[in-house]
Amino acid sequence: MTQSQDSRRGALVAARFALTILLFSTACGQPTPDPVQKIVKDLERYPEYSVVIEDLNVEDGFFPDYSLRLALTTAAGQRLDDRDTLVFDERVTDWIPVSEGVFSRYQHYLGMVVASRTLDGQRSSPGQAHPPGYQYVGNSQYGQWGGGGFWQFYGQYAFMSSMLGSHRVGRGDYDNYRSNRERGRPHYGPVSNGRQTFGTAGTRTQTTKPAFYQRHRQRTASGRGFTSRSSSRSGSRSGK
Repeated sequence: MTQSQDSRRGALVAARFALTILLFSTACGQPTPDPVQKIVKDLERYPEYSVVIEDLNVEDGFFPDYSLRLALTTAAGQRLDDRDTLVFDERVTDWIPVSEGVFSRYQHYLGMVVASRTLDGQRSSPGQAHPPGYQYVGNSQYGQWGGGGFWQFYGQYAFMSSMLGSHRVGRGDYDNYRSNRERGRPHYGPVSNGRQTFGTAGTRTQTTKPAFYQRHRQRTASGRGFTSRSSSRSGSRSGK
């Protein structure tokens, strides 16, 4: 190779490197819209709604790709059998690409409500993330405190009960939820043996999405976390 060819090749490599740095800087400098905020604006036409982080995913590469999948629940009043009744509708979005910054905002909230509105106009934000159904607990319109100090939903609101699965909300747990909500903090349900119940690292996630939970533990143990490169995918697209 002649000196001229070597110089041109060196210049080409330098140009490619500079372009890579420019693209990286541009990508980091451009804020990515938060899909939760965008969806909430649309859901405001409903008297009641909730947005849940249904799944999380990381695709590796020079620039890792991050995405979220959301479960949206809306409710509207209808007249059924001569009485006013809340009718719920639920749907799950496709995978939504997001930036690392947006992803990190929700990475701990798998299976949790990150935005909601109840009939009385109370709203919650991502900083007040909580388990699905907790926003209805304590409201005498939907249920009552039963034996053993646990909340019981009325039969016609079985949908709210199904949000919690087999989990029962006790008074102490509910009081902690209200306290965290008022302080703008997330609530992960009761803590047992030092472990939270809900969220990405929760025992409920371990039970319902064992493969996902195991990958999350491995990433955490390695110090990489979700928002860093990895040789594996995270999220139920690679197995629940």
